[in-house]
Amino acid sequence: MGILATRWEAEFEGHRIVVNRNEIVRGFTIEWDGQEIARRTWSLVGLGELHGSAEADGKPVDVKVVIYWGGFSEMDGKCRITVGDTEVPVRHVY
Repeated sequence: MGILATRWEAEFEGHRIVVNRNEIVRGFTIEWDGQEIARRTWSLVGLGELHGSAEADGKPVDVKVVIYWGGFSEMDGKCRITVGDTEVPVRHVY
């Protein structure tokens, strides 16, 4: 668990997706193969939804990230990543 930051990672058809949430700057980002494709800030709680656009197999795809309350057992929250219509497995790094 990160004290001031949380990171989730996923892979989709050989592309690396990283979601970083930062409590200091009060925002979170989506990276696709190391390039930031979306950024969002919030006012009180680090939960919410973010959309970005990327390219897979030469076609544009919508990348949707939802960070939601994970209960007391997962205080960092949970992260759901969807690329197009496909939900991809996510790994909580810290």
